[in-house]
Amino acid sequence: MSSTSITPTLTLPTSLDSGAQIEGFKLWVSIPANDEAGVTIDNVLPGDEIIIYYTNGICSFAKTNMAMVKAIVGLANAVAGDALMFATDGAAAPFVEAWNKSVKAIGDAVGDADIEKKRRDAYGRDPGTGDYAKNEGGLIVCMPKSKGVVYATSDYYLLDGTKDNGRKLDYYSTAAKNANLFYPCSVSGGLMSRVANEAGTISVLAFDEDFSDNAGAYTVGILVIRGDRPSGSSSDQIRQKLMGAAPSNGIEG
Repeated sequence: MSSTSITPTLTLPTSLDSGAQIEGFKLWVSIPANDEAGVTIDNVLPGDEIIIYYTNGICSFAKTNMAMVKAIVGLANAVAGDALMFATDGAAAPFVEAWNKSVKAIGDAVGDADIEKKRRDAYGRDPGTGDYAKNEGGLIVCMPKSKGVVYATSDYYLLDGTKDNGRKLDYYSTAAKNANLFYPCSVSGGLMSRVANEAGTISVLAFDEDFSDNAGAYTVGILVIRGDRPSGSSSDQIRQKLMGAAPSNGIEG
């Protein structure tokens, strides 16, 4: 399998080169706020758990601009039983080199863009006021049931209560709940993971409808834990193996 491909799309492989069935993946993602497509991750299966384990970055969602650049996703590691795709940092080095090169291109595009208006972290929170936005900003994770990318139209705005309390599941619209999507938010009652209830793709992007005046980028770490695990390992055990595995320098380098 290719371990150094850093592109906007990724198809999750079924097995390691040894033939062992993969039970979990660690993905590194960078999402420019002005990319309306985000990243697409294919071959998600029913029962797979999608976990956001890391986020960083502040983006602006009004009256700014930056050079157009596409989002990226890379396969940082995978586990099959006790076997890892990258057993050491040395084995992971070519991937890390490719990742750092691709992230630099996004950083160059952001450049000196004005990130001062409608500032939002990955959870949709204004770092200045502490308020959470209901209708733009932050991340959205579109699950297979979403049938593709979901934009910030009125059907998917979060409900009253979000501003003060965060993007809790209680404030999801009916359409959002029916699509099995989630807006990552680490507050109590918020979601940092979802389980796929059908096969297909997931899309991760900034939550917005008009991307033309956005600037900045979010760095995101994602785990995909397969529902089918022949080794008998629990979801937590797979998560621990991935989090403790190379690359040890982490997604930010």
